Amino acid sequence: MLGWLVLALALAMLGLAGWQYLALKHRQEALAKAHQQQTQLQAESERQRLVALPPPMPAYVDDKRWHRAAHELALPWINTLRALEQATKPPIFLVGFKSDPATGRLQLDAEAPSLDAALDFVTALQAAPALSQTQILSHDESSDPQGRPLTRFSLQTRWVLAP
Repeated sequence: MLGWLVLALALAMLGLAGWQYLALKHRQEALAKAHQQQTQLQAESERQRLVALPPPMPAYVDDKRWHRAAHELALPWINTLRALEQATKPPIFLVGFKSDPATGRLQLDAEAPSLDAALDFVTALQAAPALSQTQILSHDESSDPQGRPLTRFSLQTRWVLAP
């Protein structure tokens, strides 16, 4: 009889433990759901707050340098650079490049073994569709460190935007 009483008491304790486990599990689920709802409300509140704010004004919007740089970057440089690359073959070596996008002018400093090679380079540039009005501004004939003849020259050209 004592065995049955202990068994009944053990089953009652087991039932109580099971009931407490289910109650705690239900409470944990309710807390998790409440936390999720609170997080969603906070996120929605923050989103509405951010939507109500005026968009930030970048510091560079009123900067004239930014507008000038943006305009220069929008220009089609690739055709001009390709024309220069195709015309610049050994024995011609470019040593300087200055551009003025506002006027479309390029100033090139180069070296060649002779004035004839420099003139051939100018002719090749004039034949390129992206370049026009190429002319030699100055030239200086000297020799390189090995004693070979060297012509340093500067030229100016105007690049044309292709339609």
